Amino acid sequence: MAAQVTEVAAQGKAPLSAILALLATALLWGSNHAAARAIHDALPLPSLVFWRWAIALALLLPIALPGLLRERSAIRRNAGRIALLGLVGVGLFSVCLYAGAYLSPALEVGLLNATTPIWVLLIATFVGRARPRFAQIAGILIAMVGVTLVLMKGLPAEIEGFHFGAGNLASIAAAVLFAVYTYSLGQNPIGISALSLTALTALAGFVLVFCPVYVVFLCLGGQDPFTSGLKVEPVTLAVLYIAAGPTLLGSLFWIYGAARVGAARAGPFLYFSPLATIALSATLLGETIMPIQIVGGAAILAGLWISTRAGTGPVRPASEARQGTPSP
Repeated sequence: MAAQVTEVAAQGKAPLSAILALLATALLWGSNHAAARAIHDALPLPSLVFWRWAIALALLLPIALPGLLRERSAIRRNAGRIALLGLVGVGLFSVCLYAGAYLSPALEVGLLNATTPIWVLLIATFVGRARPRFAQIAGILIAMVGVTLVLMKGLPAEIEGFHFGAGNLASIAAAVLFAVYTYSLGQNPIGISALSLTALTALAGFVLVFCPVYVVFLCLGGQDPFTSGLKVEPVTLAVLYIAAGPTLLGSLFWIYGAARVGAARAGPFLYFSPLATIALSATLLGETIMPIQIVGGAAILAGLWISTRAGTGPVRPASEARQGTPSP
């Protein structure tokens, strides 16, 4: 995200390896919500966010270390901003994202989280940095209709039938937080590599959010299965998968793919992520997918495609600012 991945292949045929990497990214990031939902009864939320990033950072920091050493001057100059980006775009975002997965069906979380580009455009419009075109406005409206259909889970005969759960609220909060992160980084990129930015914002989120939340959880009498001597092999495997798969490999695949096809061309691949969540939540978790939710999901994806294809005016596309970002 110079802090951005160079768009070395903005034109021309995309390499097969880059296409496969971007598809793998969408699948891994889509599976994140389903994996978290699968263990929500067995592992407290503070334990998940803490151990996910503890393991991911242990794997990621050695890979990023050479770049961190080369770019230490730029890192020192931007230390405060990197810390703030990590607080918002990794720490608070991850807590809200997983809170959504713990409290709502995975398919809803995946679809609601996919609305991030819409929120980026709304933020840019609100602060006067962009003037939405007609197609963008239409895309926003279509996507928001889709969000409403997903949340309604049907067509209630009366308005009282509408239920907006805490998990839905957390999922939307996560999308808005990530949009704030994306917009901030897109407007004023930091002059370091995508891999370095990923590692540093993740480290900031870990220190500023995950560690304090975990310590407070333990001090209030919370029990972590990993430190209490309980045998939780399935949960351990799930956490290892979340840390090594969506978190580490997903980020690395995204950096690799976006660097070779360009961020603008890589962005649409992320539309496959909620589709992966829906498929996994139905096949692995047995979640019921209502016809109206399929319609809502299609409306969200259609609205995203229309709004992002229409152009963004003065504000950079959400897909550009998302380069090097830790996984959702």
